[in-house]
Amino acid sequence: MILIKPSPKGEGAPKGRMRGGLPAANREWVAAADRPLIRPFHGQLPPKGEAFNVKVENHMAKSRGVRGAAGFCAVASLVYLLVRSLLYALVSTLMGLAHPGASMAKPLGFSEVSLALFQLIIGLGAIGLTLIFMMKLTRLRSDDLRLTLPAPWSPGFCLPVFLGVANLANLAGALINHITGGETTAQMLPSGGPELFMYYLALCVMPAVAEELLFRGAFQGLMRPSGSAAAIFAPALLFGLLHLDLAQGLTAFVCGVFLGWLAERSGSILPGMLLHLVNNTLAFLTMYLRYYAPTEASFGVELFLLLFFPLFGLWMIWHARGQGFRFSAGLRPGVDVLAVFTSPAYSAVVVFLVVYAVIFVH
Repeated sequence: MILIKPSPKGEGAPKGRMRGGLPAANREWVAAADRPLIRPFHGQLPPKGEAFNVKVENHMAKSRGVRGAAGFCAVASLVYLLVRSLLYALVSTLMGLAHPGASMAKPLGFSEVSLALFQLIIGLGAIGLTLIFMMKLTRLRSDDLRLTLPAPWSPGFCLPVFLGVANLANLAGALINHITGGETTAQMLPSGGPELFMYYLALCVMPAVAEELLFRGAFQGLMRPSGSAAAIFAPALLFGLLHLDLAQGLTAFVCGVFLGWLAERSGSILPGMLLHLVNNTLAFLTMYLRYYAPTEASFGVELFLLLFFPLFGLWMIWHARGQGFRFSAGLRPGVDVLAVFTSPAYSAVVVFLVVYAVIFVH
């Protein structure tokens, strides 16, 4: 876990006062990025040649480790897809038994509340069973999930930057859909009442909690011994590809990289859950306004989100870098991110998911 302390440069500055464009609380968290993650070694150092041999052996061990960890994350992602498909088919079969002709695709005779509840069961069941699969068959422990209180972090810095990154990716995704002729699909939402609340739980709360637990918790925890770079990249790529949609997958990948970085910096997946929930809530709001608000109001809100957060996020990063902030500071050293593709299983699953999304889904 990263222990973040106030920067010596900020000592004596009045709390909450602006300097260089960032609040004092944000400035202290940003300045802490230059502090090393691992404390200095004060014991007796080995001879120079022996130290070099140890370094080479550690690098080789990490290289072997990244292949195994990345391969198992890839297999677990296929397990997730399989379990989700089986649960979907099981629920559809049970619905058909209760009301002939009914299924998840055609919920004849079932209320909106029931349909949202079924979606919750399928999503939680798929992620829960995949987690059990990983905990039983790998060295992954509950501590590796980092479901703990985070070190001090700055929501005032991370939230606008994250939303800016997400909306930039949304713009790029819209451009991809325009070039490829893909259609943007949105699920119809109820106008209000308990039905709308259940849909909010199924589409916003459950993914924010369960997906962060699986990808930034389990997948990233399994990859962490190989270094922060590989631990961030490998789960984020699988997270994007498992959306089985090029535009949505791009947004999910970019968001996954940021949330993975935040998990490494804060030592917890709880901040990522919060940011994930806020982003899902804003998407839920724009979807609702698209159906039930005047066109001008809906368009105005979407345009504001797409333009304001990217610009404001860039402004925050620019001022933070002026104060010495670096995204790479405080991360665990390890293998290069491309080392994950030395795993045949990981590479094969990535190719399979890309081909499946391009050919079978579109």
